[in-house]
Amino acid sequence: MKNKVILFLAIAILGIGSYLFFQKKNPYLNTLKRFVPDNTLLLLETNELSGYPESIVFAEIPLLSRVENQFSLLKKMGLSTEEVKDLLKGKMLYFALLPEVKADLNYITYLPLTQNDAVLVNKISKLQENISGSRIIYHTTRGYRIAEVIDSTTKSVLSFIIQNDILIFSSSSILIEESILPSENTWIKEISNVLSINNDVATTATHLNKNAISKFINKISTHKDKGASQFTQLFSDYFSGFESDKSIISAIGNSPNDIFFEGQTPKKIETLSMIPNTSSFLLHIPIDNQTNFEENLKKYFGNHKELNTLRNTVKAAFKVNYSDIYQNLESEIVFTGFDEGDEKFNGKALILRNNKLLDILKNTSVEVSKEKNANVVTVEYGGYPIKSLGIREFPSMLFGEYFAGFEECYFTEYKSNVILTNSLSAMQSYLLTLSKGDVWSNSSKNQALIKKCKPANLTLITETNKALLGFNKSLVNAWASKFAENESVLNRIQVCIFEVNQQKTSLRFFKNLSLSQPSKKYSNKWLKLSSIKIDSAAKPFYIINPSTKKQEVFVQDDDNKIHYLKGGKTVWSYQLGGKLVGEIKNVKILPTAQQQLLLACPTKIYILTKNEGGFEVHPITNNTGTRISDFILFDKETDRKFNTTLFTANAASFKIDKSSLSLKLHYKPVSGLQYILPISTVILRGVEYAILLDKKGKLTLQDADGNIANGFPLALNRTFNGPAILEGSGEKISIKALSENGELFSVSLSGKIMEKKQLLRPSIEIKFFLCADQRNADWVIMKTDGKDVVVLDKTEREIFTIKEETYGVKRLKYYNLGIGGKYFALTNSYTNYRFFDENGSYVGGMPLVSTSYPVLTYSESYQKLIIDITTPTAFENWSVKLR
Repeated sequence: MKNKVILFLAIAILGIGSYLFFQKKNPYLNTLKRFVPDNTLLLLETNELSGYPESIVFAEIPLLSRVENQFSLLKKMGLSTEEVKDLLKGKMLYFALLPEVKADLNYITYLPLTQNDAVLVNKISKLQENISGSRIIYHTTRGYRIAEVIDSTTKSVLSFIIQNDILIFSSSSILIEESILPSENTWIKEISNVLSINNDVATTATHLNKNAISKFINKISTHKDKGASQFTQLFSDYFSGFESDKSIISAIGNSPNDIFFEGQTPKKIETLSMIPNTSSFLLHIPIDNQTNFEENLKKYFGNHKELNTLRNTVKAAFKVNYSDIYQNLESEIVFTGFDEGDEKFNGKALILRNNKLLDILKNTSVEVSKEKNANVVTVEYGGYPIKSLGIREFPSMLFGEYFAGFEECYFTEYKSNVILTNSLSAMQSYLLTLSKGDVWSNSSKNQALIKKCKPANLTLITETNKALLGFNKSLVNAWASKFAENESVLNRIQVCIFEVNQQKTSLRFFKNLSLSQPSKKYSNKWLKLSSIKIDSAAKPFYIINPSTKKQEVFVQDDDNKIHYLKGGKTVWSYQLGGKLVGEIKNVKILPTAQQQLLLACPTKIYILTKNEGGFEVHPITNNTGTRISDFILFDKETDRKFNTTLFTANAASFKIDKSSLSLKLHYKPVSGLQYILPISTVILRGVEYAILLDKKGKLTLQDADGNIANGFPLALNRTFNGPAILEGSGEKISIKALSENGELFSVSLSGKIMEKKQLLRPSIEIKFFLCADQRNADWVIMKTDGKDVVVLDKTEREIFTIKEETYGVKRLKYYNLGIGGKYFALTNSYTNYRFFDENGSYVGGMPLVSTSYPVLTYSESYQKLIIDITTPTAFENWSVKLR
């Protein structure tokens, strides 16, 4: 018993001694605990300002750079430059960043005072009514005497109090009032043990109040969801060790509390071929021990009760086996955000290695579709079936709140990866980008960026100008304007790389990245890069080589021979039995791992499998008596394990037997109608339908068996010259169609006209055209009287007008190239194309001749527009320097 008493006294004495020592080393702590509010976003502490106004490292970082402005406030108290220097000398200063009532952020400065400052403190305490043309007034709030400096225009420029041993001041009187309000001040008390107590060495540290930051972003955002905490919870609680050179500012921090990558090997990013050049951020987590990863995630979700409850609810309702997903993960998890330049588009994609995950997600989708009133949609795009999962924020349920931002969830398979996106248009845009090869593996700029990365357990890369573009879209107007005002300051940092390992984190800001530049500079004039002599009969088709990840091309000539072009040369050719109809499709028909493509002619189908020399050809003869026309593939048929279904533009359907490679006519339509191309598909209650619209306005949803969906056909009783397209997502998907006379129809998937709107039509000569982009998702409106052309956006706002001198039939092709911009190709002869940007400016300096619609891509590395055209005698590649 006696020993226990002695032990207790020893611990008590040690505790009291430690407390007194700590208080002696940091005697200002009690004042800070009382006057640093809980809505503080960040607390900067530093003793490196004693040489003010010399340059300091953190002053180069946007937002933190505003700290220097605080010292000009001291002069407004009546202090001279020398007095300010004396007041700062040898001090550990504290700066709390808080949101103001107006759309702005501001600092409260906490300046410790010592006995050596007695003269200056006395001077401040006895300020006269006039200070260099300003005056000072006092008022008392909750027992505290607040001084406020008013300039000659009666504007408040500074408020301050001297409390105990600290001068507390700010240019915002509201923030000073806020600091003295009764509060628990929980956060500053929680971090008080890590505030610097050693003033003998140079120290700078930033402390992040992650909960306050999350609440603040939610408050200023139009999206009230968990997305705000996505990256704030990822960052360290504090950073220190700030260093700088000409190009990089760096700091180190502690690892996050929830370490779910413990036991994994740090690695660099590998999947560069899956990251679009339009990415604004990239989050990468390598995995080589699935069991450890799953166990750590269980601990993580155990500390996040709300999220854990949600994932357990989903698990029970839809039979989700999370363990199956974790155990089938391979190599790495990649999460990226990308932008397309639209006001509302903000795409996100989660890329998981291992296509076995596809079946797990398909089964989950089926379970969701069984629920009452569930409407799980599947759309075919570019040969890839895109399915809606029907579960919001599913990536967060898999890997935590870092992966938030999926109000919806669509998925598909691409080679050996499963892709999940936060919208249908995001998936279409992402697949289109991959098909063009507009990815990091083909970008010298982004390859240079990856070289800056080190092996890590978690890597976050953000490119400032792109990240701000996406972030601004989620802000309420006032804050969006504020960020726009400070855009030039924020863009001083080009790229931020945040790397996390199990012991520490590294944060690096890149000011002047050394990236490879093009050897030549091009003006706004088309320049021919290459030309291959081929009497082409159709537009080229682009694929990505699964080995090299580079773009390759198929072109058919006038003699019906198909040519495989690689590196500007023909490396493989094959004689087809007719002209190609429709697009070349990526398929999985033969039981091989090689890349497979499907080509169709009116009387024959060809399955191509990749080999070393080019492709092995497996022809399938069409002996059905019905010619194949432009077609799409159906993916949701119940017999899809044994057959591949083709649905043609005249509403016929064919089946390819996968084992015998034979073709049969499955459904032959009664009428010989040709529907307007391209044709979209949608899956309702497990059945896939083609969305068909003919020129006379008959709108139909038809399956492969010839069955018509409930509510259809629908007679719109107008003349149409453009296809019907899908718009919206989830339960809000609708069919849009624009008549020649300018009536815009919005039709529900149950066959009801939800809206019919007549667009402005000044005269009966004016005709309207709905022009969809290459994803068939985004669209614009063209109206013309045969002479002038007016291009409108979805809200009928005029984008630009082209004044013409001659009449004639005109067609407009719309290209949404994401961050590369929006472009338009106008033709009135079907071969001569002139190009315009979204301001209506003429691009390229001259028209180009192409026998089919030109194909445009944007090269971010060289900031050039690349165009491929098919002339009567050649396949040509051109470029124009845009910036």
